[in-house]
Amino acid sequence: MNVTQILTRSSLAVALLALAACQTAPVQQDAATQPTEPAVAAPTAPAPTEAETVQPAAEQGALVAVFLADMTAQEGWREVPVGTDATLYLDPTPVVTRDDLTGVQAGSNPEGLGLLALMLSEEASARIAALTQQHPNKRLALVVGRTLMAAPGYSEPVTTGQLIFPVGSEDNATAAARAIAGVDEQP
Repeated sequence: MNVTQILTRSSLAVALLALAACQTAPVQQDAATQPTEPAVAAPTAPAPTEAETVQPAAEQGALVAVFLADMTAQEGWREVPVGTDATLYLDPTPVVTRDDLTGVQAGSNPEGLGLLALMLSEEASARIAALTQQHPNKRLALVVGRTLMAAPGYSEPVTTGQLIFPVGSEDNATAAARAIAGVDEQP
């Protein structure tokens, strides 16, 4: 098993624990729920298993944005308190928005961690690859509606056509995917 796989599996377990305590708290203007612990980037994250059918991203769905983030203060970035003694700093300009999505998929890994996959347009994929190469060892923070869902770290440039975020449970992943796709809750 290579180092990347070991880091992915261990960081996903840590992410599950971190997200279990604060999975869906609402976000205020400059506040969010606690981010996940550093995780290996989406290219090496396991694909969702037992996933729903890929949902197209709808225009009427919830706000979705991905921001470059870090746990260290950056000039011009927004300070977002997370937990009682931690702060996440977000670049105020989103890297990915709804217009960049070609689909969304929810699922879980074999350990039961909920995973949310965002399928990106070619332009967004190129932008993410360039950004993650220019800014190594930062985080990509996923915001759905007004909730910070995850902020995993990456150690290598992200060069796939999708971003996969650990979001606690499969129910969280499904709810977020449905919100992004603009699908009404099931009765």
